[in-house]
Amino acid sequence: MCNFERPGSFGSTRNWQNTKAFVLAAYLFIFCWKISYGQQTAHRVDSLERAFEQATAITDKIKIAHRLADISDPIAAIGYSERALKLAEQTRDGQAIMESLIHLGSLHTRTSRYPEARAILNKAIRIGIAKDLSSHLSEAYLELSIAYVRQQELDSARATLNKSLSLVRKKEDEVNTGFVYNMLGNVAKEENNFEAASQHYIRATEIFEKYHNDDGLTQSLSNIGNIQYLLGNYDKAETYALRCADIAKKLNKASSIAYANRLLGRIYRKQKRFDEALKNYNASLDVYQRSGERREMGETNTNIGNIYFELEKFTDALDYYSRALRIKRSIPDSVGMAYDFNASAQAFFQLGKPDKAVLYFDSAMFFAQKKRLLSLVMDGYKGKSEIYSQEKQYRLAHENYVRYTELNDSLETLRNETAAKELEAKYESEKKQGEINALHAENEIKTLQLEQQRSRWIYLAGVALLSLLLIVVLYNRYRIKQRSAEKLKQLDAAKSRFFANISHEFRTPLTLIISPLQNCLSQPHAGLGTDDIRMMHRHATRLHMLINQMLDLSRIESGKMRLQVEEKDIHHTVRTLCSVFQSQADQRGMDYQVIVSDEVGSGFIDVDKLEKIVYNLVSNAFKFTPDGGRIVVEATRQESAIALRVRDNGIGIPAHHIPFIFDRFYRVDDSQTRSTEGTGIGLALAKELAEVHRGTLQLTSEEGSGSTFVLTLPVDRHAYGSDDCLQTRDEKTILNTFSFAMTNPEESTLAEASIEDELPLILIAEDNADMRSFIGNVLKPDYRIMEAQDGLLAWEKAQEFIPDLVVTDVMMPRMDGTTFCEKLKETLATSHIPVVMLTAKAGQPSKLDGLRRGADDYLVKPFDVQELQIRVHNLIEQRRKLRKLYRTPEHTTPPEVVTANSVDAAFLQKIGAILEHKFSDAGFGVEEFNREIGLSRMQLHRKLKAITDQSTGEFIRNFRLEKARQYLVVKDAQVSQVAYDCGFSNVSHFSKTFKDHTGMTPSEFVANAVSAQTR
Repeated sequence: MCNFERPGSFGSTRNWQNTKAFVLAAYLFIFCWKISYGQQTAHRVDSLERAFEQATAITDKIKIAHRLADISDPIAAIGYSERALKLAEQTRDGQAIMESLIHLGSLHTRTSRYPEARAILNKAIRIGIAKDLSSHLSEAYLELSIAYVRQQELDSARATLNKSLSLVRKKEDEVNTGFVYNMLGNVAKEENNFEAASQHYIRATEIFEKYHNDDGLTQSLSNIGNIQYLLGNYDKAETYALRCADIAKKLNKASSIAYANRLLGRIYRKQKRFDEALKNYNASLDVYQRSGERREMGETNTNIGNIYFELEKFTDALDYYSRALRIKRSIPDSVGMAYDFNASAQAFFQLGKPDKAVLYFDSAMFFAQKKRLLSLVMDGYKGKSEIYSQEKQYRLAHENYVRYTELNDSLETLRNETAAKELEAKYESEKKQGEINALHAENEIKTLQLEQQRSRWIYLAGVALLSLLLIVVLYNRYRIKQRSAEKLKQLDAAKSRFFANISHEFRTPLTLIISPLQNCLSQPHAGLGTDDIRMMHRHATRLHMLINQMLDLSRIESGKMRLQVEEKDIHHTVRTLCSVFQSQADQRGMDYQVIVSDEVGSGFIDVDKLEKIVYNLVSNAFKFTPDGGRIVVEATRQESAIALRVRDNGIGIPAHHIPFIFDRFYRVDDSQTRSTEGTGIGLALAKELAEVHRGTLQLTSEEGSGSTFVLTLPVDRHAYGSDDCLQTRDEKTILNTFSFAMTNPEESTLAEASIEDELPLILIAEDNADMRSFIGNVLKPDYRIMEAQDGLLAWEKAQEFIPDLVVTDVMMPRMDGTTFCEKLKETLATSHIPVVMLTAKAGQPSKLDGLRRGADDYLVKPFDVQELQIRVHNLIEQRRKLRKLYRTPEHTTPPEVVTANSVDAAFLQKIGAILEHKFSDAGFGVEEFNREIGLSRMQLHRKLKAITDQSTGEFIRNFRLEKARQYLVVKDAQVSQVAYDCGFSNVSHFSKTFKDHTGMTPSEFVANAVSAQTR
């Protein structure tokens, strides 16, 4: 993904007439070239179409279809590629199918259709693994990593590239190794780790030059040029870009030519060579339009708009920003939209359109806050402050400037406070300006004597006015206190009503549960009838629902209610949810209709929250509609959202009650003789759940004519953040928008998958589906759950995902629980995982056998649910305390204190020995550590987190810092030498890291050590 540029500062006018003539000439050249190129392409397409029709062998048809895809426009290219895939599937040749899938996936990536690209490439990977097609498998991993990078899922991209790298190394395929290193450089560049990115690019360049691969060379050289540009070395950047452009032209490779032209455009813009910059940008834009690469089209339009902005051609700049926004909305690209909205706002401001400027600043800030782009949020506040100040709306100017200063860095605090005070003073003086002007006019007319006399009157009037103002202020305070007291009184009354209501709602079902039980206990022979049991079950269910509603409201209020949206068939879901009320409608003779438009289709929703909203709305309609009445539930699609209407012809709601209908515990009829039950929390919960789901819930009603509730929910994926979605493990990633460039290679690989904020992961191995579901539901509120229906599958999942705890049955197909437990405890990657065994065998020998195999706890079926919860909690809490014990600054806790497991102890001794040998090597990082240990990156990360509460990168860094502490206490130790001896290549970075770790700089630490020795 390219770095975004902001529009230049105002006042940078150049010789526009010369530039305009140059640009027109460039457009004329491009237009003529397009006609010539289009004619050649059309001729080639016709020739290949004829060849395709004449070919008899399927393999020949596949090759021709791929060639047609390579020279056609995006839509046609995908069509040709899909035709090639269908032909390949007819051959049942795994290699041909993989080639076609990779080709099609690459086309979808180029045209910014990332979900489709990922699905197709993952299918190719599954085929490659099943048929052991390692050569094509490495290529599929590489293409998949490109899609991940485009969507900023950098951890997933790196993991995928490491798989590709492992395969190409096994084959000793040096050229493809170069392409993998080039993509690893792209990942590091996106993390602003320019040093690591440069190392990867240079390594790729060396490989491409050695094997004379000009295709790869265009990519690595342009990437090195981009790093030089980002570092401000524009002359070096231009040299690399021109070399890349020359090679790409010889190859006639359009994508590399376009990238080189864009890079040159950025360089020339920085050097104020606007005519050359426009020429290069327009040349690259033409290539991207033909290839359908929407993301690149959007960014290039933004770049051109920035140049016109610097030339003070703001209308032209807005035109290009608008084109960029249209494209970026379709991808979608929230970060890019934030920058374009900000640039458009500045252009509108320069054109004297403040209202539009404010609107666009607000849009920019909305997307910037979603993506945590603080600099753009600051720009928005500052820009709005300038606009409001110019419009003499000093209060708004002051408010926005204060918000800007709160975000600005500490070096500008004093200047910002002064500016804010000036704005505040202007705002305060605005009210009195008329009076001051009048006084000045009178003072010019009157004589000195009259002036003195009037001054006394003015003084007295001022005293009287101040007295009056003081009285008004005191009275207002008194009124505010009165209103506060009244509100508190109303709140107390509302709470009292709520507790009275909730007590009534709880007492009725409790009575109908307890009374039949008491009757049964007093008359044991009578037993419980079926009707009694059904009644008890019905009211127990109602109690459960009431409690869940109250808990949901509590979770929303505390901010712990999380979205878990996933792609679902909404058409089917809505019909299923509404169908449960059909029997009630039939019993009461009501006209109940559920109308779901075919356009509703599929989308991203949180089924649990939708179910609760629909239940409350429809049950509310049934509650207030008499027998024989009419209720209609209608669902329709509205662009990127669904609208669900619940209409009834019931009693309706009086107009004066409508504003309060969604308030918690509010009831239209709160009398002792009301005809309907309820706590008044159902509609409040529905409203707040709709807002949690980024939607709205509205009501229209007329007393005596019925009510209509309208629920609107967004169902497009881009409406939700990555944390809101249920995703597969490969898709889970936590992005740090504010990561800065690391300056020394020992930390170049420390960016790892962050899982600290997630709930502990529990694997349930049980062959009985109902039992798995039951245990999962019991533990789900506090843990993430993964299930396996047999021991072998559980073993495979444990190795791949490294859970925090395992609950396993003893008797299972394919591998029994004791064998599974034994393998867990004997394997390095999983030996630390606590195991709770479940069995139907209550005998002591069975229990001893399980414990002998390494089980940490044992429960006999049937078990007490609360006991299971407590035992699971205790085991996880015990592990957490052990990790906390180990995480001491000195790391001196011996392995046997951390774990009694011999495998874990041996593991800690092994990693200690490796670091003792390697810690002084500045090039030794996470990747090298993984290879030395013999575990995958994720396995080692989860293993170290489980035992030491440190990621791999943290463990290496802290080991080095502890070594530095030991070296610094040696007499005459030099800080710089200690830094290099402990694997730090940058002394200033070492000093900062050491201070963060110990609370002292190295020099202060040495001084304290010397002082202690002299004492």
